[in-house]
Amino acid sequence: MLYKDCVDLHVHTDNSPDGNSSSTLICEYACNKGLRAICFTDHCECDAYYKDRYDLSLKQSVFEAYKSRAVFSGELLVLAGVELGQPLQNLAAAENALQNKLDFVLASNHTLTTKKDDFYLLDYSLDENDPDLLFSQYLIDLKNIVEWGKFDSLAHLTYPLRYIMGEHKIDFNLKKYMTQIENILKKLAQSGKALEINTSGLRQAYGTMMPDLEIVKLFRSVGGEYVTVGSDAHNYFDVGANIEQAFDLAKAAGFNFVTIFENRTAIPILIK
Repeated sequence: MLYKDCVDLHVHTDNSPDGNSSSTLICEYACNKGLRAICFTDHCECDAYYKDRYDLSLKQSVFEAYKSRAVFSGELLVLAGVELGQPLQNLAAAENALQNKLDFVLASNHTLTTKKDDFYLLDYSLDENDPDLLFSQYLIDLKNIVEWGKFDSLAHLTYPLRYIMGEHKIDFNLKKYMTQIENILKKLAQSGKALEINTSGLRQAYGTMMPDLEIVKLFRSVGGEYVTVGSDAHNYFDVGANIEQAFDLAKAAGFNFVTIFENRTAIPILIK
């Protein structure tokens, strides 16, 4: 189904280490695709904040978002955001990042407090990288991030499965973790935070949204009010990718609107 007001709140410019497209090219593509709004959510990995100069790249990303908002005014709403990775691994860095003039803060967890390599770098054939132990610890870390709460939406909740089940084809029983996941979703709902529906898994070996319909339905059933949708694009041509399917999933889960954030304030976008 095609929707009138499609938005994409998870876009990486070349201000991310793994981003490949300029902010101008991204905005031009978004306009041509007919998107209503996009948000630059460049990586800010708090555990490497100063070492890898995320303090500087985030400032540049925010500057380019506001510049693009002015340039594309009337055609596209460009929001200034951040994907704040591992905030609890360096709280001082997280607080510093939040001093930027941000519309939207997307919280994520790419590495564990107990293991510093990103899930995509891990060798799952090693006993020390047992997927069950890693995923259980990942959910503990997410719960702690939700309790910290200085963000707007929780990114790609099932992120490790993109590599465990997708890239490495490991048989994994997600149902064993539904109690942990439900507790995270309850805390997310109680604190009035959003859950992201991330479409990038559809473009990768994993082949599904992160999270999937069952989990988004569960979020709604425990009182979740807000969902955001994002492509997690790292190239201009992925901006807005599969966003219509994310709208479909949100609707199927019982949501009548998706949400964008401007000046850290939730704004509903009716699914119509």
